[in-house]
Parts: sequence; C-alpha cells; structure tokens
Amino acid sequence: MRKFWKLLNRAIFLTIFLIPIFLQPSSADVKDIWKQSQNIKKIESKSDSEFGSQQELPPTTINPTSQQQLGTSGIQEVKIKKETNEVIFGIYDPATTGIPVNFWSGIDSKLFQGLSLDLLSDTNSFATNYTIKKIFFSKVNLSEFDDKGISYLNFISLFLAKQKDIDLIDSVINQNNLLLNNEKLLNYLINDNFASYEIKKTCKYASQLGAEISNFELQKFKVFCLVQAKENRKALAQLELMKEAGFKDSFFVQKINYLQGMLLSKKGIENTDSLLNIHLSILSDPEFNPNYSIFKNNLNKKKYFFKSPLIEKVIDKNNTLESGYTTEDEFELIKFLESGSDANIFPIDKLLPFYKKIIFGIDDLLSPLETYSKYHPSKGRALLYQAILLTRDPEQKLAFMLELKKNYIQNKTPVLANALYFQLVKNINKKYLSKDLLSEIQTYNENSNKKITSVETNNAYLHRSDAISLLAEKKINKTKLKVLNKFSKLVAKKKYQLNEKDLAMIYLLSEKKISLPGELKKSLNSEEIYIPNKIYNLLEKNQLDLATIELLKLIKNLKESKDYVRDFRIINKIFDRLGFDLLKNDFNKYELLVS
Repeated sequence: MRKFWKLLNRAIFLTIFLIPIFLQPSSADVKDIWKQSQNIKKIESKSDSEFGSQQELPPTTINPTSQQQLGTSGIQEVKIKKETNEVIFGIYDPATTGIPVNFWSGIDSKLFQGLSLDLLSDTNSFATNYTIKKIFFSKVNLSEFDDKGISYLNFISLFLAKQKDIDLIDSVINQNNLLLNNEKLLNYLINDNFASYEIKKTCKYASQLGAEISNFELQKFKVFCLVQAKENRKALAQLELMKEAGFKDSFFVQKINYLQGMLLSKKGIENTDSLLNIHLSILSDPEFNPNYSIFKNNLNKKKYFFKSPLIEKVIDKNNTLESGYTTEDEFELIKFLESGSDANIFPIDKLLPFYKKIIFGIDDLLSPLETYSKYHPSKGRALLYQAILLTRDPEQKLAFMLELKKNYIQNKTPVLANALYFQLVKNINKKYLSKDLLSEIQTYNENSNKKITSVETNNAYLHRSDAISLLAEKKINKTKLKVLNKFSKLVAKKKYQLNEKDLAMIYLLSEKKISLPGELKKSLNSEEIYIPNKIYNLLEKNQLDLATIELLKLIKNLKESKDYVRDFRIINKIFDRLGFDLLKNDFNKYELLVS
C-alpha cells in the first residue's frame, strides 16, 4: 500500500513538472495558427469582395451561385426586403412609369436573352430608346425571375453600352452596382474613362471585375489599379489567377513588377500597342515621350493624348520654341492638333499659338489668298490666320476668314471651322457685315449658349409646333389653337403639305376631342384600326408583360413602316389597353418632336 502511494506521488510530480514543458510550444503554436488563420480569413474575405469567387464559374454575366452576394453587399441603393429576399432594381418609381414592381413576375428569363437582337440590333429612334429606358429602368423585383434577374440585367447592360450615355450610366450604376458584372458594359466604362485620363474613375469600375469576367484585357486594368492603390499582394494574387487561366504577356508582367518596386525589372522597354501599354511605358520611364503619330488614327488614343500630360509637353515646347516650324512632320503635328480642336478635346485658344510659330515671307502675307494653297494644308491655314491678325482692312479680314472657314470644311474639320470663324468675325465692325451674316452669327451664338436638345418645338412643321402641347394640357390654350388655324390656311393655299407625322398628330388631337380647323379635319381617315392578333390575344389573356415587349418591337419598326399613321394609331391603342397613359404621352411627344 505504501509502495502504491509512493508511485502515485511520483506520477503526480512528473505530471506537474512535465506539463509546462510540453504545453509551452504547443500553446505558442496554437496562438500563431489562430493569428495566421485570422489574417487568412481577412485576406480571403477581402479577396472575395475584390476578385469574386476563385472557383470555376459558368460563362454567365453574374455568377448564379452567388445569389447571397447578389442580394446584399453588391448593391448601394437597391432596396432589399430581407424577410422576403426581394431585390428591387431600377431608377424610376413605378408611379412615374405605370410599370408595377412585379410586372415581369413569372416571365421566362430566356426571353431577355434574345431581346437584344430584337430591340438593339441597329440604330433606334429617340422615342424608341426613351420608351425602352422608361420601361426597363422602372423599379423591378429581380427575385421574381427564374434566374434572379441575370438575363434582365444583361439586356439592360447591353442597352447602356450601346447608348454610351455616360450620365445615364452613372445614375444607374450609382444606385445599382449589379450592372457592374456585365463584360460589355465594363469594357465600355473602363476604356472610355481611361481614354479620358480619368484614372480614378477607371479604377472604380475595374475594381468591380469579378472572376466571371475572363477578358484578360479588362483583368489587366484590375491588376494595374490594385498596384496604383498600393495593394500589391492582391495584385500579385490576381496576376497568378490570370496566369493559371492562360494569361501570357511578358511586357505587362515586367511593368507591373517594376511599378511594385522590383527595380531589377527593365524600365526602358516600351510598347504602344494599347493605351494601357502606353500608360505603363510612361509610368515606368518618365523620359518616354511617344510620337503623336501613334495616337492619330484611333479615337480613344487621340482622346488620351489630349487629356493626358502628353499635350502639355507639346504646348510647353511650343511656348519655348525660338525658331519656327519648318518640317512636314511639324506641320502634320499641327494638323493633328487641329483634329483635336475639331473633336472638342483641344481648346482653339491653345491651337492658335502654333499657327503663330510658322514664319512667312512678306509676299505671302501681302497676298495670302493667292499663295496659301501651295503649302501644306496646316501651314496654309496658319498663313490665312496670320493675315487676319495683320490686316487692318475689315473687308479683307472678312475675306480671309471666309477662306479659312472654307478650307477647314474642305479638310473635314467643320466644327473647328465654325468655332474659329464666329470667334474671329465678332471682332469686325457690324457695318461691314451683311444682314444674312448677322443673322447667322446670332443663331450660332444662341445655339452655343444653350444645350441643344432634339425635342424642341419648331413652328415650321405642324407636328413639331407649339400646338403639340395641346395633347398634354387639360385646358385648351387658344394661342395654340391659332397655330392649328395657321397650318390649316397654309394647307388650303397649298403652301404646306401635311406629312405622315402631321397626320399622326391630327389623329391624336381628334381623339382628344379638340376642334380641328377645316383643312386639318379633312385629312382624317375614318378607317377602323385593329390591334395585331398576337398582341390582342396577349392582352385578352392579361399577359401584359409579353404584350409590352411586342409593343416595343412595333415602336422600333415604326420608322420603317409602310403605313406610318395606321401603325402609330395602333401603338397608341395598345398603350391604352395596357393602361400606360404616362408612357403613351411621352412616346407621342418624342416621336412627333424628333424628326
């Protein structure tokens, strides 16, 4: 018994002595592993939000396996009802469009996959695009779709990419980040902003690229933007993912390595195949100054040149130039600058100093009209401009200005031609200007000082006249009725011929019970119209969503209709059956006002 207690005491002693020895490294390991796992979790969670899932994804615009993310953090102002898992997408309130939130509930999502071919295949009229925008950007419950709205969002993204209306895109994306999973839309946003040297905005969109976007050219922007944001670890991780998928671009990898501080990478290598490559070449070698010629045949490259510091180098060189321009290449540079002014991306006031740096003899300046055409086109225009500055005779000045304007137009720079001409001619005393020229100047100035829209009234045509407001007003405006009387008299005297849009407007006025003057009333046709069988049956079955899509097809094809007035009336009748009064009024306004 004593032996047993002796052994037990020894075992207890050894246990107490040895436990700290074994536990010390073990507890340290546990602590390190916990810390590492927490770091990994943080990296993975950030990686998920930045890159999307790293697993293989199906070739869809939005990964259908990520529906949880689709309905939560990926949206800013998209309203979500957690209790029902609803995702509400759109920018227009249903009260302003007449389209209920659950309007598309139960529709087969495959229908939207082919809808882009039906509605976006070629150039649409203003009214068509406006109606599409109002219908499909009205707030909608994406949860009602069998694919959770993927096909619907794809169609909308294609519409935005085709429209290239950056204000509309920004307003939509600011509320609905879901669209930033569409490759074609992202391609437009990233490249257009990069061409405008909007690097921060470019990176805002590039950072949204998910793993389902397999386009390497777009993924390169993402890597570049991560490096710009000093997130080198993420950039390298993204680059490794691209390499695993087959990405090979030694120039890009070398430049990214250099920008991350790997100074052993060669910085002197240049590449001008793409804007991103040009940009990377400049960043890695500040002395690299690409020739303007690589930018002149591509609109995006041209925009980049004039929006980037490259143009400032050219202007600085011009300001410090002591000798004049003499070579053909220098004249070609000025021609390139002229194209920038014509595209409204290079101010005219910055172009004119280049004209002054070309040296001419006294004979040229005394007789510019006779000698300018023997020179390079840009040198000839510089001669005319210098002659305008030197000549004191107002009539001679005006003659030189007209010739300069004519030459610009002949060389396909009409915007620059008008802008410079009207800028110069305002300095001539009005007594030397004809009434026609004064009227032309006034019209140009009015148009320059306001934003011109294609939906303004124009009383030269009935369908675009002020009388169109009679369609929307509740009280009859007698002044507008006088406009109808004026056109009626013109028709009677055969001084105005009613066109198809005029006739369409007359039908709308008659349906509103507005009293039409004689000649306009005579143009009415009593023929009954009928809704096409396919749409009629859909309306009878209360399948309003499908009927709406067929209506849009009719609207799109209206401009090619062989019986415009009949089809216009049918469209209005379908609007009535759908109960879309607000959309109907807007459609009529834009269809009639835009010629």
